[in-house]
Amino acid sequence: MAVEYSATIGPTCQAQVQPTNPRANILFSSKLSHLKTWEYIELPVRTFTWNDLNSLLKFAGDIQADNPKDQLTRAQELKEILKQPTFQAETNCFVLENDGIINGYCIVFLEQQIKRAVLAVDISPGLAASSAEVALIRQGMELAKGSGSSVAHICLGNDAPRSGLLASEKFTLARTYLHMLWNHESLPQITLPDGFATRLYTSNDTEKLTLIQNAAFEGSWGFCPNTIEELQYRTAMSNTSYECIVFLEDDISTAAYCWGCIAPFNGNTRGIISMIGVHPLYRGKGLSKPILIEGMRQLRALSVDGISLHVDSNNIPAIKLYESVGFEEIDRLHWYEYKF
Repeated sequence: MAVEYSATIGPTCQAQVQPTNPRANILFSSKLSHLKTWEYIELPVRTFTWNDLNSLLKFAGDIQADNPKDQLTRAQELKEILKQPTFQAETNCFVLENDGIINGYCIVFLEQQIKRAVLAVDISPGLAASSAEVALIRQGMELAKGSGSSVAHICLGNDAPRSGLLASEKFTLARTYLHMLWNHESLPQITLPDGFATRLYTSNDTEKLTLIQNAAFEGSWGFCPNTIEELQYRTAMSNTSYECIVFLEDDISTAAYCWGCIAPFNGNTRGIISMIGVHPLYRGKGLSKPILIEGMRQLRALSVDGISLHVDSNNIPAIKLYESVGFEEIDRLHWYEYKF
């Protein structure tokens, strides 16, 4: 992949902090315990109804965060995802319950343009890597196959028992992503190339954002083209601020952009470089570093506790770019694939 973007594609997975992709923010919890052996657990899996909303939000908040402030933030993010105008929650979300209590869920994001499904699963610690989780995944896979998907993806952190579960379900490792963190006192100094200027996103820029994002990521692994309606909704979500979306422009067009988000982190706020891209017509002009640093500058203005991102481990030029400004690898995330 090209140096101009950090390929944070699809619903991203959690490694201590949420790298909030604008496409979706459902996470695998880093709090899940490791079971040495699978247990057969008979729990009903059914489709979500809006009567489940409060219980599901509480479960997600509790499983993904350790303090009340972060729990509320996680719950709000999930609520916004379920209510996306292009998402059908009562069809594409499954819940695992016991005596009326939700113990897990699987959300299936169907990306029909590229015939891909992304499964996002969260489950109670005591049920991790058990037959209950298998049941959730199989339900999601059934929906994906019936909807015409040719491939399904699930993302995990460094979690050996759960990777074994996926292997038993015939998933194979497709990609490994680095989770990188920047946490320094000051940003590198850089001068914009002649003829270019930066400006912040406004509510009138949704079409422009859609065009530059689709152009920058066209053909990259796992990327599904976005619609104006999708990005109009996502730019208004609680984890995004217009002050964190930056354009780099010349007199003719938008050359590059950086989309920053925020996420709860130990009661504080962490900045996320969610998407960063350079238009193909402007590559090779030294624009990647200026737009990256400008995006980081905007996040720093929000007093964030560090800035993180995800990048494909195969994307060596991008990794070198991030390392050149002070990012360091702190974890790895693994995308598993099933081909129908």
